[in-house]
Amino acid sequence: FRQNPKAGSVYNMGGGRFSNCSMKEAITRCEAITGKSMDITYDPIARDGDHVWWISDVGRFQSDFPEWRLTATVDDILVEIHDAMVSRLTN
Repeated sequence: FRQNPKAGSVYNMGGGRFSNCSMKEAITRCEAITGKSMDITYDPIARDGDHVWWISDVGRFQSDFPEWRLTATVDDILVEIHDAMVSRLTN
């Protein structure tokens, strides 16, 4: 995309069915990555407008850029975020 952008194109991006998880799963994974428990509060009642579940359709992007592939898993992304924050906070 960066090398050959399609002017005016709009894409939904995310992991599609390849890489997705719920907030509860993300919290569990973050706790495993950091080795620490997170202080959370859970409210089972969704707010107006909240998505109960969302999986992005990346089909349009794949159609415009057929060589592109999803390669990063949720765990890859969470580890990358964690490592970047650790680096940022310790430098």
